[in-house]
Amino acid sequence: MATIEADYLVIGAGATGMAFVDTLVGETSASVVVVGRNHQPGGHWNTAYPFVRLHQPSAYYGVNSRPLGSDMIDSTGLNEGFYELAGGAEVCAYFDAVMQRHLLPTGRVSYFPMSEYLGDGRIRTLGGDDIHVTARRRVVDTTFVGVTVPSSPVMPGC
Repeated sequence: MATIEADYLVIGAGATGMAFVDTLVGETSASVVVVGRNHQPGGHWNTAYPFVRLHQPSAYYGVNSRPLGSDMIDSTGLNEGFYELAGGAEVCAYFDAVMQRHLLPTGRVSYFPMSEYLGDGRIRTLGGDDIHVTARRRVVDTTFVGVTVPSSPVMPGC
């Protein structure tokens, strides 16, 4: 079993996890390991229906270091006259860009997509490799909300 040491182990690469890691990278010198179940960051947006959009202006969503959207007012459609609302594909592309172009290049973030957190600092990758992460400061579980999308194969109570 491989072993990695970092200041923080963050479980979940959705909006909450990404915002937390972005703040750590921007305001501290901490090292972070991020574990995500999906093939890319974005949490439940990876499995959301294609027609789903943010319920708030794009500029109010995401991480501090990189704006989402272009802060424009929509000129047509149901949102005409209001600030733009990003769709699922745009949100996923945004979080992927934050990870690939901002967080990973710092050298302080390690990202394990398509991996499962097993508890006690243990991660299992899609390939079946087990990795032990020693978190010097804290393990942060950002999956506590437990968002599910009705189209997902596993639903609570089913």
